[in-house]
Amino acid sequence: MSSVPRVGPFGGTVNGPSRLALALGGLVSVFAITTAAPAQAQFFFDYGSYNRPYTVKKPKVKKSKPAEATYDHGGIERGNTTKEVVADRKADGPLVITVSLRRQRVSVWDRNGLMMEAPISSGKLGTPTPTGIFSILQKNRVHFSNLYDSAPMPNMQRITWSGVALHAGALPGYPASHGCIRLPHGFSKRLFEVTQMGTRVIVAYDPVRPESIQHEQLFAAYPDGVPSMHALMPGETRVADASDSPRLGPPREVGSVLGVSTALASETPPGYDAMINLRTQRKAEMEKLAAAVADAQAEKAATVAAAKDVMASLDGRKVAVRDARVEVNRLASALRTAEQASRAANQKLAKFSQGLVRKTGFTPEDVARAAADEDRLETAALDLADAAEAAKVAHANGIAALTKAEAALIEADKARADAVEKVSAANVKLNQAVEADAAAKRREAKRKLPVHVFVSRKTQTLYVRQGYEPILETPVTIEKPDQLIGTHVFTAMAVDPAKVDVTWSVASIPTQTAPVKYSGSKKERMQAAAEAERAAAELRRSQTAQAALARIKVPDDVRLQIEDVMKPGSSLIISDNGLSNETGKFTDFIVPVR
Repeated sequence: MSSVPRVGPFGGTVNGPSRLALALGGLVSVFAITTAAPAQAQFFFDYGSYNRPYTVKKPKVKKSKPAEATYDHGGIERGNTTKEVVADRKADGPLVITVSLRRQRVSVWDRNGLMMEAPISSGKLGTPTPTGIFSILQKNRVHFSNLYDSAPMPNMQRITWSGVALHAGALPGYPASHGCIRLPHGFSKRLFEVTQMGTRVIVAYDPVRPESIQHEQLFAAYPDGVPSMHALMPGETRVADASDSPRLGPPREVGSVLGVSTALASETPPGYDAMINLRTQRKAEMEKLAAAVADAQAEKAATVAAAKDVMASLDGRKVAVRDARVEVNRLASALRTAEQASRAANQKLAKFSQGLVRKTGFTPEDVARAAADEDRLETAALDLADAAEAAKVAHANGIAALTKAEAALIEADKARADAVEKVSAANVKLNQAVEADAAAKRREAKRKLPVHVFVSRKTQTLYVRQGYEPILETPVTIEKPDQLIGTHVFTAMAVDPAKVDVTWSVASIPTQTAPVKYSGSKKERMQAAAEAERAAAELRRSQTAQAALARIKVPDDVRLQIEDVMKPGSSLIISDNGLSNETGKFTDFIVPVR
């Protein structure tokens, strides 16, 4: 008897008694294959049909993207955005820190180019890291957040007082912070060691690279002494142009900064006399302020002494009024007593006279006695009437004396008010003189610190700060004020002590235009968007640092004041925007970049 073949669950034919055994065998085979070749096991089963033989699929191999182009950044090649790189050299000159939110990278630049670079993790959606021009305001190796459950923030370097800082933290490979800029721990430690208070930090969406630049409108620096002759000799000057190649040219002189011809002077640079005059005026102003303090102190002392005399006179007037009031009260009481006595005497005399009228049968002795009594009563009444009249006159005189004393008191009180006002005015004058003198001394003490200048196209104003303190604010002329100028951060990297030359770098961030929604067909929208992108690209290309400098006209007297304190680490910021509301006490300029 032949058996009927039956189709098994995994294909093929299976006799009845061996179905389970074959199924178990198949499972064992699958397990063996899975163990032997795990890479192919995930592609083993094809669930499209039980009866179709399986095929092993080859795993897809992702094509590696070409490495990012590398550049010469001071000896450091940059290609891997997750790689941390540090130059094998010490920092030379002031540092500029740039942060790219798009690339999630932080770069540290010095006079020689790129010095350090590392990945970051910036603010996530909802708490983004603000873009703009900042500086380091506070440094703490050990710090804990006062906003987010005392989270540790090692090697914290604050750039805003509202809570944004650079510090060590977790780097998941994407923006994940609450607004701070997280750094690799080792990198944050090295960065903490090379930065200082006031180090410039530029946070932008796209990468920003400082470049060397020279321009006649950039500030010069005047040495304290008369510059030597070799300061006027021609030499090789590196000019940042499109070719980025050096060319020979005359050294930059003070005259070129002030708009004077660049002809070489025979002894001192053009404009040096103006600087000497400025410094002489500043010294004279310091002496004048000190003298004003002394004069104000003397004036206050005199007004205080006069006020003391007035107060003593006022006290005497108060005593006189008090005594006059006491005397008037006494005289009033005496007047009342005298008037009462006079009335009583008159009443007694009248009563006696009435008794004589009613009485009859007077003897000569009675008449004589009555006449004597009447004379006595009349005399007493007259005497008391005179006393009452005298008391009345005395009381009137007392009131007059009191009125006079009160008038004198009023005059003395007016004199007191005038004296107090004079003392108050003298005190205000002294405080103003002391504050002006102290401010001048603070400015003088901060002359050793870098000076920072900000020019805003929005407000058409030039601001100067030094040592976190506002020094100057003045209107400035900007050509074509309706056209975008971009944001440019110029940093004085070095100053030749024997010359007026300053080595400048610039980092530029073009101002982006707002996106526009287009209507029409898809083709029309695409054409309009392409045309807008071309216009935007042309606009960005026009916002160069050279063009920005050429559009700004700084008054000569303001320029002299700035150049008088120009030194390495000083900066000039030009922007379409105004100051951020973060700018205030204990901050440098904070400028938003959108």
